Amino acid sequence: MATSVTAAHDERRLLGLDLATVGPALLVLALAAVMSVVLPSIDSRTSYNHEIRRGDVVRLGARITLIPAASWDLASGSIVGDTRSPIGPTATTELVRGSLRFYVQAAPFEGTPASLLTRINQIDADLHHARGRASETTRRYAVTTRQGVVGAAEDFVGVSRQGSFIAFIFAPLAQSTPTQARRRTREGVEIVVSGPPDEMSRNRDDIVDMVRSIKVVS
Repeated sequence: MATSVTAAHDERRLLGLDLATVGPALLVLALAAVMSVVLPSIDSRTSYNHEIRRGDVVRLGARITLIPAASWDLASGSIVGDTRSPIGPTATTELVRGSLRFYVQAAPFEGTPASLLTRINQIDADLHHARGRASETTRRYAVTTRQGVVGAAEDFVGVSRQGSFIAFIFAPLAQSTPTQARRRTREGVEIVVSGPPDEMSRNRDDIVDMVRSIKVVS
């Protein structure tokens, strides 16, 4: 049984997501491939250029942010206030600590967190079947951000790694011109947290805090 992460008043577990167009489907495929193939192959000794400092805020997508734990490194993504080019409507972020990976992907979507999580499971099952491997997955449960957004989540355990899938749907205000009325768009945020069981257990509080910190900003 996987070691679950806890989110405040939620049960001790974590991770999932939702979408229903061609773009979202490709997003799910990419996420499943990262979890099943890429993450397990990354060596924990890899060094990164950006060490997270207290007060840093990561931009996940258009008007969606996350507060990373100060002890982690930013492998890819954008820090709010950084001089890099503005992030687009589809974006990926990866935070690492040792062998732990906290991977986030955001993109416009239609659907619910539960339906996206189902799609992730279907693609992941196909990948594992093709490779002759399988992982066990827990029952789904709800995860709530501090802003009150409820997502779908489930835990998984494999040969040498365990973790969680989480899916949220946010509705940030879209960019507008002076002649356009501001409207809310729907954006899906998919999260995969994975790592060796002992590291997942030691860093559970950091993982929960980061998940719960995701929010829409004005």
